[in-house]
Amino acid sequence: MAEIERRFSLDKVKIDPELANRIMSADGDDPLGAWDGEKIEDLQKELDRIEQRYDPNYSALPHSSNLPKDLKDQVEKDCPIWACDKSGNCLVGEHADKVRTVDQIREKYQKKYGGVDKFKEKLKKEREELIARLKT
Repeated sequence: MAEIERRFSLDKVKIDPELANRIMSADGDDPLGAWDGEKIEDLQKELDRIEQRYDPNYSALPHSSNLPKDLKDQVEKDCPIWACDKSGNCLVGEHADKVRTVDQIREKYQKKYGGVDKFKEKLKKEREELIARLKT
């Protein structure tokens, strides 16, 4: 009889790499392809292959953990960042048709706002002002 190992909710869960690499349909029901997170060019090729066979609408692309923390949330929505590889190359743009490095993305925000943090502060201030106007 195989021994069953007891797990606790705080135990780290091992995820099968095959599952982590999947590119899923928007409803999350169908695996459309896979990408290992190594090279952004491989993701571009896989997306091209998928788009020849399906009319895809992706819910998410694998390896979102490759995206640096400072570029998550507000920045990835302002400058659509679809995915980043382990080397810091990111697939960006409304149609996921451009490749930019993490440094190029940060440089864009440095030139336009004085940095990523300043951009986030600007958004926070605008949100607070909007809330204050709505309350009056």
